[in-house]
Parts: sequence; C-alpha cells; structure tokens
Amino acid sequence: MALSVEEIKQILKEPKAKNEVAKAVRMERRLRFHTETALTAYDNNTPVQEFLEWVNSLIPKDKFNTFTKLFTFPLPTPAIVEDVYRELERVFYSRNANATYQFADSGLSTDWKKYQRDKLNEPVVWRTEGWERMKTATHSIMIVDLPSVQESELPEPYFYFLDISSVVDLSSPDGNSIEWIAFRQGEDKIAVFDDTYMRVLSVKGTEVLSVISEVEHGLSYCPARFFWSTRLNKGAKIMKKNPVTKELANLDWLLFFAISKRHLDLYAPYPIYSAYEADCNFANNETGDYCDGGFLRNSGGEYKLLHAGGVEPCPVCSQKHIVGPGSFLEVPAPTHDAPDMKNPVSITTIDEASLNYNVKECERLEKVIYDSCIGIGGDVSEKEAINETQVSANFEGKTSVLVSLKSNFEQAQRFIDETVCRLRYGNSFLGCSINWGTEFYVFTVKDLYDRYKQAKDNGASDSELDALMHQILETEYRTNPTQLQRMQIIRQIEPYRHYTRQETLDMYKEGIVTVQELRLKANMSYYIDRFERENINIVEFGSNLPFREKIDRLTKTLLSYVGTETIKPRGTNEPEG
Repeated sequence: MALSVEEIKQILKEPKAKNEVAKAVRMERRLRFHTETALTAYDNNTPVQEFLEWVNSLIPKDKFNTFTKLFTFPLPTPAIVEDVYRELERVFYSRNANATYQFADSGLSTDWKKYQRDKLNEPVVWRTEGWERMKTATHSIMIVDLPSVQESELPEPYFYFLDISSVVDLSSPDGNSIEWIAFRQGEDKIAVFDDTYMRVLSVKGTEVLSVISEVEHGLSYCPARFFWSTRLNKGAKIMKKNPVTKELANLDWLLFFAISKRHLDLYAPYPIYSAYEADCNFANNETGDYCDGGFLRNSGGEYKLLHAGGVEPCPVCSQKHIVGPGSFLEVPAPTHDAPDMKNPVSITTIDEASLNYNVKECERLEKVIYDSCIGIGGDVSEKEAINETQVSANFEGKTSVLVSLKSNFEQAQRFIDETVCRLRYGNSFLGCSINWGTEFYVFTVKDLYDRYKQAKDNGASDSELDALMHQILETEYRTNPTQLQRMQIIRQIEPYRHYTRQETLDMYKEGIVTVQELRLKANMSYYIDRFERENINIVEFGSNLPFREKIDRLTKTLLSYVGTETIKPRGTNEPEG
C-alpha cells in the first residue's frame, strides 16, 4: 500500500511494531554476548548486566563477589560458537550450486554478470557481510535503493543491510516480505519505502517537517525484505532464529560453570591450613600491655587502637604465618572437658569430585551445544566402532542444518537479484533461479579417509572405493578446481589405484601385475613430470579430445616411458631393469 503523509505522521506517533523491534534488538545483544569476542564488559553492557543479575539470583553474596572478579574478558563461550560457525561455513561449498538469469535481450546477460560482480559484490557479499549478519544481526532488513542522481544509461540500484534498531515501524504479513517500512537516516531524517514510493522526509521528534525526496520505483512491491527467513516460532512475525539461538540458555549455563570452575581452581594452589589456637603469653611488664587472641590490651583491659584505625596486633603471635601460599585458620584447642584426638595441624584441599564435576559438565555442555547447532552425531573420526547407520545419521543431520541455512541465503539473494534486475532492466528481465546446491562437503578429509580405510578393510568393491576417493579429492581440493581436475586425471591413469606399492609388488610376485604396471605405479610422479616437461601439463593436454581418448593417450605415453621389460618368474624380489 502507498502510504500518505498523514499515515506516515501517525506511524511516527504510534509505531505498532515498537515492542517487537525492541525484543529483536535484545535478542541480537544476547547473540553478540556469546558470539563476538569482546575485550571489556562495556562492549556488551546490557547482556552482561542481565547475565550477572541471573547469576546473583543463584549463588550467595560472598560467592557472587568472587564470581564477578573471575568474570573476565574475553569470555570462553565465543570460542565454542566460533567452532560451530567454522563447521557451518560448509554451506558456501556445494558441488552442485548454480544460478541462472533470463533476459529478453541476451546482451543484457553480460551486463548483468559485470554489474553483479562489480557493483553488488556477489557472491562475496553473502560470504562476508551476509555471514556476519546471520550470526549476530539476524533481524536485519535488506533495502534496495536508487542513487539520488542517475549518471549512466541504465539505473544503478544497490542494496544494503539495515540494523533492526534503526527501524521506526514496519508491516510484514508473513514475517519475510514487507508491505512498508519507516527507518531512521540520522536524527532529523527518516526514509519510508512502500510498494509505490521511496521517500526521505525531514522530521523533528515525531513531527514530519517536509518531504525531501520522493521516487516512484514501479516495482508494485516494497523494495525491502527481512534478510533471514526462519522465524523464532510459528507466531513470531519479526523474531528470527539462527543456528545458535536455541542454545542461548545452554551457553549461559556453560559460561556459569566455566567461571565456577575457575573459582574451584583457586583452592588447588591455595589450600586451607588449620591448627589449634596457641596460647600467647606475651606481656610487656613496663607498659602493662598483654596479648588477647592475637591483639593487645592495655593494663586497663582495653584494646589498644592504632591511629589509622583498627586494633594493634600482638608483636609475637601476629608474626606467625604459613610458609608458601594458602590460608591459615585457627580452631579452638581441645580441653579436658572436650578432648580432640585429631591431628593438631591439618590441610583442607579441594574435593576432587566437585572439581571433576565442573570439568565434565563444561565438556558435556560444549558437546550438547556443538552437536545441536551443526547436526546430530559429532565427528565420525572421534567415535569408536561407528557403523554405517551412524554414519548415515551423522551425514543427514549435518546436511539438514546446511540445507536450512542455504535456503535462507537463497531467498535473500533471489530477492536482491530480482529487485535489482527489475529496477535496472525493467521488463527485459524475465526471471532467475538461485540454487546454492544440495551436495555439501559434510565430512572432513580425515573422516573420509577413515571411511575409505574401513571400506577397504571390509572388502568393498572398486566401484565403492572409487566413489569414496572421488569424494575425498573433491573435499580436499574444493577451493582449487585446477588441482582437483589434475588429481582426477592422475586417478584415472594410475594402475591399481586402490592398492599400496607393497600390495602391488605382492601381486606382481603372484603374476597378477605386469612389470610395466608395477613400474608405472611405483614411479607415477616421475613419469608425470617427464610428460609435462616434454609436452604440456596433463590438464591442458587433449582438452579438445573426449575424456576417454585423452586418458588412453596419456596412459600409452607413460607406459612407453616404462619400457617393455618382460615379467620375471614368480617369487623374485624385483622386476627386471
């Protein structure tokens, strides 16, 4: 709906989304508290105060005083969350991601690719600012705008992320699309975007002074949208949920136990020593002063006070102290009426069970948070005797989290690209399809090698081992397509690629492997280097040939280097040379 100036004035006076916006701001502060590494409490003042008030309600005052002294920055929880997001960054590395754009004029496709890269900074912007927004500013709004003056033949629309704290009011029927939005541009200006206009108004407080600019964009919808699509719950319109949101309570508990462990750690280097109270018979015959419980009384029985305040200590027993760190307490000495046969001097150390409990609870919470955020199962390599069912569950759990992530990014990019293209190309833009893929590099290279070794030990077929090796190479070289292509070519050429050199030599002794195959297997790197010195690198070689013919020619050339030695009789140690 196109808002009138009178409606805008009413929005300023009575913003309907004010409470929801405030809740979103508070949620983002909590996310930053556990996600961003801060060096002082002032960086996250509000959530720090809320956390400390919560702790204060749980423990006695004296322990809370110690807790606050141990509550130092940087906090331990952001490191845990950083591990979570390092794992989730796999969403940017999919084997089958693709994006297509349709234009009435094919020449516009070239212009769009250049504009998309140079002006919108895609796809980099999603891996940088978009990723950071997802972590700590999930409620951000994407705004597509036009420059005040058009300086080129075609319009040059651009987009930016708007903090939810800058929003005055908005209307969102589904929690994703926006019918209209009013947001601050400094203290004396607000921008109002709806399905017809982009307006900038001069304001003072809640009063509209004038309309500074008004542009009719012609989109038939508001060029603004929520960046993140996943809502906190079914009834939420503004509140969003990122992968860590559901674990905020556990992160609070983890932080509590981590600092409580530090408190317990103090007792290990500083044990408590206790001994019977010793009678002190100090007395000054000249002044009449005498010792009473470690402090001096005068001849009249009054405590001797110091000029700076306090009571003057006994010069004899006040000098008694333990050697080394720790605390010293005196306990009443036994009497004839109340005998005590315990040791006169004892050391109280920290209860090991209590210390171990805090350590184990911290480890348990870390694992719960990590597994919940990235998907069930944890790392395959850390599990003992893991079976195929567990591997599949682990894979599916991690993949489902990545699919949810990529769906949010897909919707965000599709809105931006479609809106920018419609503003720039008008009816010449026909549509687009954005797909961040479905095949992610869920496992690490080590995980995959463990699975490969297990499959080989279990007698898996060469076809199964080929599939696993293909996955290993794609994972290891996912950011280097040229090297990946090179390794895939070598994999095709290498004889008996699923066998070690020793295993190949044993098969040669059995007459299964030829001398040529054995020598090629043992010296593959040398022969590849020789081919590339005499010809061209194996990636570029035969680039116009069918792949099968390319491999055949490479193999034939490499075998020609080996020679035509005959097979030696079985049981010999080395091939002829």
